[in-house]
Amino acid sequence: MSSESDLAANLFGLQQLNKLLHHWKSHLFQGLISGEKCVLKLVIGSQDVDLIDAASSAIAGACNEHLQICKLETEGLSDLPIYMAPVIPVSHEKFVGSAAEAFLKKQGLGFDVLVFLDDVQEVIGLSEQSHVDPNFAARIDLIYTGGPPPTTAAATPTAGSCGLHVSWGAFTLLEKLGLLVPSRCGPAIFMGEIYGTNGRELALKDCLTLARDAMLELTRQLDAKLEAVLWNRTDNDLVEAIGAILKGTPTVRAAA
Repeated sequence: MSSESDLAANLFGLQQLNKLLHHWKSHLFQGLISGEKCVLKLVIGSQDVDLIDAASSAIAGACNEHLQICKLETEGLSDLPIYMAPVIPVSHEKFVGSAAEAFLKKQGLGFDVLVFLDDVQEVIGLSEQSHVDPNFAARIDLIYTGGPPPTTAAATPTAGSCGLHVSWGAFTLLEKLGLLVPSRCGPAIFMGEIYGTNGRELALKDCLTLARDAMLELTRQLDAKLEAVLWNRTDNDLVEAIGAILKGTPTVRAAA
């Protein structure tokens, strides 16, 4: 499944996503020490899945939240500064030497742009108080990543219904981006500026690359023995769709 785009990612990393993560991390900590009235949003990966899945789905979840924040700001519905970042759900110590560290390092994402559980543990503990104490400076929102809602998963197999949180996060992100540019669906979606991303469309494209690579890593390149265990046909379709978008070529389906 290698390609020229894969080679470029390995050589240079996901540069635009790296910049966005760095921006989020630095601004989050600026918000924490400023003491100003603000909203802090922490998108936290699950501790119940593989750490590669947890980390990648936290990043995808943050990208989804970024689009929601852009929408609020565009519509003038955000009256306070909002600081947001994805959180890797382990400590620095547990992350060191893990398969997740190696995976993200290949993507050009390291400690300088990542936020870990021990970075924000105290902040997380204050979330409930921040929602009930009117004198509390910041409102702390905790957003936990996961798979599709049970009703959605039960109705029909969908992305992530076999347990891949990153698949659901990528599916949701791609769906939201498609709604922003309905005239440029499919492989053409990134062929131009996407209004509503605050100029971060290339970083979001990098996020889809990360998600696709995570899905392939976690399923051993969509190993047939793991079908219906870790992945389903919708996950496979999502991997192919992202691949087509990254190459800028249409996805051709066989006639039924």
